[in-house]
Amino acid sequence: MADVPSLTLWVLAWLFLFIGLVALTVLVVYTRYGREKSVQLSVVSIIIASIFLGFAIHFFLLSWGI
Repeated sequence: MADVPSLTLWVLAWLFLFIGLVALTVLVVYTRYGREKSVQLSVVSIIIASIFLGFAIHFFLLSWGI
């Protein structure tokens, strides 16, 4: 029987990847075009992007059996 990746892991990986990329895009756009500098928004965006992208990579690797 072939190893089929878990549907839950696969869906969570794509969901977390999407959320992480959105947070990263918000950070880049805000940094590039933001009128006022907000350290709190930058820190929160960096934390959210890194957490969600890290979990997405982790879930992809788990679903691939690595």
